[in-house]
Amino acid sequence: MGKSVAGMMVDLAKGYALSEFFPLTHPTFVEVLLKLEASLLALGDDLVLSAAPGGIAVGGETVGRRSPHVQRLAARLVEHGVRELRLRHDVGADSLGKLLSAIALPPRVARAVGGLSAALAAAGAHRISVNGERVSAAGTPASAPRAEPPRGAKADASGIDLWSTHDMYQQVQLSARRVETENLDELRAMLRRGTDSERLEALQRLEFVAQWCLQRGMVERAVAVLLDLRRDAEEMAGKNPATRGHVMLAMHRIATRPIVDDLVARLGKSRTEEERAALRSTLLHLGADVVTPLVRALVAATDLSARRAYRDALVELDRVGVPLLEDMVGDERWFVVRNMVGILGEVRSADALEHFARTVKHSDARVRRETIIALGKFGGEEAVALLAQGLNDSEAALRGTAAMGLGLTKAQTAVQPLLVRLAQETDGEAVIEIVRALGRCGDPRAVPALAERAAGGGFFSRTPTAMRVEAVRALGDIGGPAARDLLQRLLRDRTPEVRDAALKAIGGAEPAPA
Repeated sequence: MGKSVAGMMVDLAKGYALSEFFPLTHPTFVEVLLKLEASLLALGDDLVLSAAPGGIAVGGETVGRRSPHVQRLAARLVEHGVRELRLRHDVGADSLGKLLSAIALPPRVARAVGGLSAALAAAGAHRISVNGERVSAAGTPASAPRAEPPRGAKADASGIDLWSTHDMYQQVQLSARRVETENLDELRAMLRRGTDSERLEALQRLEFVAQWCLQRGMVERAVAVLLDLRRDAEEMAGKNPATRGHVMLAMHRIATRPIVDDLVARLGKSRTEEERAALRSTLLHLGADVVTPLVRALVAATDLSARRAYRDALVELDRVGVPLLEDMVGDERWFVVRNMVGILGEVRSADALEHFARTVKHSDARVRRETIIALGKFGGEEAVALLAQGLNDSEAALRGTAAMGLGLTKAQTAVQPLLVRLAQETDGEAVIEIVRALGRCGDPRAVPALAERAAGGGFFSRTPTAMRVEAVRALGDIGGPAARDLLQRLLRDRTPEVRDAALKAIGGAEPAPA
């Protein structure tokens, strides 16, 4: 199976993640759908995937094993009773969006209308087959109602309404007076509790207020309208998806670059977590358009509090921000790369390890350090090989950090690289971290090397007491007969700290598995 198909499946799964949050017409979602449409057309063949509790397979080969998005999509397909899903190469962005939105429905809701196939048919999806049965579209969406012309407007022979200059002037005057006297609280109440038509009218008037304020430089009031709309969108989540979609579209139209820059600046200056959480949520609702301003602000920030706020916002935006973050890993400025690596580590992006393979060898030690810390957060077998490279870093402190990360993985494959490094290491602090890591891994293979460190060395090369104590503790963590025998002998050691550590280790040591 080609890499392009595997990448396409990851993109499809990320699109499903977006469908849970964004409406079908949101620009961020649309961009992903258009990319998927182009990929399927380029493939030139039907994409047939099989869903199982363990993941998704294409052509008999499991794809996206490391991607949490693929795993979540597979789980939801299984909940919907989908064993096989077939997408024609010309399925189109519109049907892809309807498919992902239907999959995002709670299974009980889909079952109420006859299952996923029935929900897709009702939505008008086509060129899709579920469990071998082709979905038949059940109608097309109705046309949007035509706006009424102002009183006095004339129609030409083709039926198109013509506004005179005087008509337009009157409309502008009327609009200005209306905006200046609008009661925003009443409009928001209408938006939350009115009928469908009243909600749309209230939303149009709120959006018009914000646009009018922006044109006259009243940014503060426009931002207030935007923040109120974000709160309304959150209240409507799961209750009124159609109106919520309209609200988010209105937010996107209001959020011009000056507004986004203002929100980002407010985030950097805010000092309470409540205020920051509200601003992060608003930026998250706006999607991909805020990623570049956030990254630019992060790069320029000198205040530690502001940098932390920008990083937190980008972490929450991982679904839409990761592509830009990954692109900036190749930036020539070390501090930009360091920040991007740190964010990818917190996001735990499924594709980040490919970039960390480069940054763990970066020329700047600060970038390498951030990479090693990020790998420690990832954990698992995938991170072991890259952390093992960090054991050979030219900086002793980074070798110690890499050892700590390997210990946190508790992977058996980490033991051999740690033992090799322990035999070569000359820095005392790095040795202590390696010893601790071997104890965390709990593998009996490390007992001989740890026993040598705990013994105290010869007359001309005494092992520091702190290092001996750590070796004793590591032996206690590993446990087993061999470690216990060594600890019993160390109870008679002449160094009090070693005797105390051995006594505690014997009391807490658990036998190693046979």
